[in-house]
Amino acid sequence: MEPQRNCADWLVLPPGLSPECLGDGWDVARQRRTVAIFTFHDTFEWGLWFSGYTLYSTGDEYVLQTHVNGWPGAVKCTERGVGRRFWHDFSTDAMRSYLREPLGLRGLTAVATGRFSTQLCELRNDMGKIVCRVEWNTVAEEPGGVEILVWCRVLPLRGYAREAAQVTERLASIGAAPSSAGPIALLLRHAHQEPRVYTLKPTFDLSFETPAREAVGRIISTILSIADSNIHGIISDLDTEFLHDYRICLRKTRSLLGLVKDVYPAGETCRVRKQLGDLARATNRLRDLDVYLLARQDLLEGLPDSLHQGLTQIFAEFSSEREVEQRRVGTQLHGRATARKLRVLRESFSSPSTHEASSAALLPVGPLVFRGIYRRYRKIRKIGKDISIDTADEMLHQLRIECKKLRYLMEFFNELIPAKEGLLLQKQLRRLQGRLGDFNDSSVQQRFLLDWWHKGRSGIDAALAMGGLLALLHQRRHQARLLVDEVLQEFIGDDVATTFKRIFRRPAVMSENNSPKDRPQ
Repeated sequence: MEPQRNCADWLVLPPGLSPECLGDGWDVARQRRTVAIFTFHDTFEWGLWFSGYTLYSTGDEYVLQTHVNGWPGAVKCTERGVGRRFWHDFSTDAMRSYLREPLGLRGLTAVATGRFSTQLCELRNDMGKIVCRVEWNTVAEEPGGVEILVWCRVLPLRGYAREAAQVTERLASIGAAPSSAGPIALLLRHAHQEPRVYTLKPTFDLSFETPAREAVGRIISTILSIADSNIHGIISDLDTEFLHDYRICLRKTRSLLGLVKDVYPAGETCRVRKQLGDLARATNRLRDLDVYLLARQDLLEGLPDSLHQGLTQIFAEFSSEREVEQRRVGTQLHGRATARKLRVLRESFSSPSTHEASSAALLPVGPLVFRGIYRRYRKIRKIGKDISIDTADEMLHQLRIECKKLRYLMEFFNELIPAKEGLLLQKQLRRLQGRLGDFNDSSVQQRFLLDWWHKGRSGIDAALAMGGLLALLHQRRHQARLLVDEVLQEFIGDDVATTFKRIFRRPAVMSENNSPKDRPQ
């Protein structure tokens, strides 16, 4: 697809218009014409589009091209092949380098197919001299052939600027006009594939005084909608991130109901938390297998070549088990019971009035949440002060859980927190969580491998590889444990504690003191 270099030159024309519409002023001679069918590919998160790229395939070739609002730009690289899905499926260094960051763990899927045609025309005056060239373009959906956009570009010739201006004026008189949205953007829109920003951290339009039930209901309804949007990708097994995000949404929702107390009746809260827990647990095994298979290359690089054959055997068994587990999870999620359960939950939290009264339902959410955040931080600080190099794993696990709860609260109600300091605190918290997570992952992976091996696996190569894996994970666990203390001491130190107290304790106390004594329930 030829790059469109100057936005000011693009003129969008009324549908069905052909170059012969200029025939009353010039002789129109059609020259070279090209027609090609392009299938565009992107991820569920539109990683390429929002990075300023489009990737299309035509025949057995992939082409990566820049775009500006859907107008094609410079070609960055090309590669022969078909059936590419992940960035590492591509073979050329250039393509892999460009795609690695925008795609990450996401898989490509076809989002739209169009038939693009370009007709070059020469315009001659009464004396038979070529005074201007016009590039006439169309894009139509494929299959179907419905024309989506006609656009052209006037190409002046030296010495005939006045004639080119007359051609432009003539086109304008029959409806030509500049357009901000290019042909690729319109093709996507026509295919109902308009790029939208996807995030697990949306905003919820909350204020400090928003009633707690209204605020929490708005958050839960939104997060469950995100969970629902990932189900198709899990069933289709497009990539592992769909299940990852689905589980995060369930976990966040369940956690929120337990963190902001008494916003809903206790019995109802307990019932919903159990439903969400059951949905998440049904996918535990599949996620465990995904984690190991994603780490395959990293683990291979951590072991000597002599153990690779056995490790390959182990991963082959993991892969076979994953196929079975993915089908089971896909069948379950495709069933009406799961879809109905999520829909009922989402709809019930969309309307605060569908629930019975509770003590915190009408309280302003700001003070309620700020007290919770400060209380959670103080608990982390208390646990952290008792941790030493000899501390049992269980206490570190408890610390990790408390950090996760604090992060969820701060993420959900981020728009209520002072932006600059809130970002810094969350950055420090994520850093601590990352170190604790590395330590926990190594411990969990060791237990997973031992449980798996004790189910009757055999073979000398696999046994040697298993021993190597366990040793590698033990070493990583030890290294991760050493890195926890430094970050922990920073997070529970006086400077951070003072900031938490100033931001979260004082506004909560002030609001509580200034609020009416008897709020309606």
